[in-house]
Amino acid sequence: MMIKGLVVAALVGTVLLMINQYDALMGNSELRVMSAILTYCVPFIVFIAGQLSCAKDKMLNHCGTKG
Repeated sequence: MMIKGLVVAALVGTVLLMINQYDALMGNSELRVMSAILTYCVPFIVFIAGQLSCAKDKMLNHCGTKG
């Protein structure tokens, strides 16, 4: 679960970083370091929270069922 979360964070975080910090990466603007770090942390936390929620629901037979 952690490895998948890191992969998701790397992919999604990179796309978001390019969108949010394009001027800093490709131009003359200053890179906002804390914002860049959070750009990678948020997708990781969301992925892990979703996985934990699904695991909890699977124990209750809710996650992954149709209807």
